[in-house]
Amino acid sequence: MLVETGILINALLLGVMISFIVVTSPTVFKTLDEEHSKKFLRFIFPRLFNFCFLISTLMFLFFALAEFSFGMVVAIAISISFLINTYFLTPRINKMRDLMLTGHVGSEKQFKNLHFASVLLYLASMISIVSIFVFYYTR
Repeated sequence: MLVETGILINALLLGVMISFIVVTSPTVFKTLDEEHSKKFLRFIFPRLFNFCFLISTLMFLFFALAEFSFGMVVAIAISISFLINTYFLTPRINKMRDLMLTGHVGSEKQFKNLHFASVLLYLASMISIVSIFVFYYTR
């Protein structure tokens, strides 16, 4: 029962992440001007990452209680990736974006690299979530 609850939480996390990609992001860019989309995204991203951190930590706890080692390791890696995104990458991305808008030399490349790292972590987390399903249902 505990591992199945962890699997359900895993599905919830994947749903939250996909809904952000499919619904939230495109809507922001289609409905808000640059100034308002910037404010909204700077507000929403840390909250999204913190929410996903909480979900992945809860998932870890259920997998730990169920002694599902693979799920535990992957869940803690996912949790850490959200902390990295929230507290390391996002502030630096915002700073580089601001510098880029003022014409600061080199900031555009740094912005692109940091943004790419953030997106890569997010996608790696999604792939990791799927790997939990695959591992659980094929064992």
